[in-house]
Amino acid sequence: MTWFYFYVWDADFGPGFIKICTYFPYPIKVWLNGHEWAKRQAAQAGIEFAELSNGFATCADPGALQAICDRLGPGTIEVFFERWMGRLPLPLTGADRAAGYWRELSMRQIEVSRTLVFDVPRHARSFFEALVADNLDLGRPDSVELIFHGPRRTGRPPKLGCVPKTKIVTRGTEVTVNAFYKSSRIKQYLKDGRALRIETVVNSPDDLRCQRRLEHLEELQTRARDINRRLLDAQRVGQGCVLASLTRPATFGQRLDYC
Repeated sequence: MTWFYFYVWDADFGPGFIKICTYFPYPIKVWLNGHEWAKRQAAQAGIEFAELSNGFATCADPGALQAICDRLGPGTIEVFFERWMGRLPLPLTGADRAAGYWRELSMRQIEVSRTLVFDVPRHARSFFEALVADNLDLGRPDSVELIFHGPRRTGRPPKLGCVPKTKIVTRGTEVTVNAFYKSSRIKQYLKDGRALRIETVVNSPDDLRCQRRLEHLEELQTRARDINRRLLDAQRVGQGCVLASLTRPATFGQRLDYC
């Protein structure tokens, strides 16, 4: 197959890319970043904030920022998509669209994150090292079921249909904890040495019992946020005194892939 990559800079979303296949049925992949969208909306609203590399470190009005984050939904993304479909060269023409041949966005990969910022950043690394050591068993089936909560059933416990596992990834001095479940995972790492980032990476909405069409984004967000919260609840048992002292300027961020 031949693909064309268009790297775009959008007024609302900032950097993104759109990938277009030249073979029928001409699939398209769209990538955009919800953090960057939220930063631009906050700046337009006059809300003062300090940036993390992919998020927020501090904010003068956390409630207003959270409201902005909550506004990111299917309609906003559809506007982005249609804006660039009107500018890029496409295999399907206006006549094809008038005849009923067009595209519908579905969710391919969604990352929903929660960022907890340390009041005392110098303590961040020692805390995170202890957190890693205490959570090497996150990928055990009973631990994963606490985080990726399934429907309640009676009788014999259901088989997961996958091999849960935990993987510690080290790049230079940076460490990431990954707990895998089916096609998806939840990861934890230090963001810019001062914040604990928790991200649920959904590579298949089916893993969270959600449908793939973009209209189901809000449902998927809710379930992914619940996973982030349950992970922290499980870890608070062993690290509660430190986790309770973290501040949170905003509890939501997204990076999204659509096709």
